[in-house]
Amino acid sequence: MTTATLSALPRSATVDPAAALALLRRWLERALAPDAYAWLDQEIARQQAGADERKLVIALGLAGRKLGRAMLALAPEDAAAAHDLRDAWQPQHWATNEAGRVALLLATHHDEDRGFAARLERLCATAEITEHVSYMKGLAILPAGPSLIGRAREGVRSSIAPLFEAVACRNPYPRDHFDTDAWNQMVVKCVFGGTPLGGVVGLHERRNADLLVMLRDLVAERHAAGRPLPSDVHDFIAG
Repeated sequence: MTTATLSALPRSATVDPAAALALLRRWLERALAPDAYAWLDQEIARQQAGADERKLVIALGLAGRKLGRAMLALAPEDAAAAHDLRDAWQPQHWATNEAGRVALLLATHHDEDRGFAARLERLCATAEITEHVSYMKGLAILPAGPSLIGRAREGVRSSIAPLFEAVACRNPYPRDHFDTDAWNQMVVKCVFGGTPLGGVVGLHERRNADLLVMLRDLVAERHAAGRPLPSDVHDFIAG
């Protein structure tokens, strides 16, 4: 995305990692059993004392069993706090294991974006699917955003629907970091794969002529093949 395009977006894509971690800890303490939260609290403290990647990998792998997969139950004031910290962040769609993994990642950030980005790249390269989905959802608030574009684009190239949707849906990261080509390819893939466009953050504000041409071509191909398309595609093209 060009500098002019980025500056036209009236928001900051930069999040204070400590503030994001504090919110996640508050919500998780409320959502988890005391022993589960005590385990997470201990692992966060370990990483805050000095990033230990070997122990981090172990903790990330245990998060599903230790923290469960219940959806975060956020009150209206929680949603407002999330929005105040990061425009269009939607943690109400995160599960406890996902929020816990992102909290652990945030705890490893010690004002060194390059090292953080490299660490995330290594974790994604070996992660199992639920871990990888957690990391991609976390792009919404993780530090080193500009350095994570390559990993985010790998996520939207994935043929695994939950991984693709973790980046493409309910996530402000693509809106704020993808250039026009990457953005257009992601939206077209949503239509091609049947992912509702309503979940794409910034869909209308990043509407552009090239995207409309691509979507019209896809609609024509689908109609010629007798294959239906969701109505939101037609609504978006019509403007």
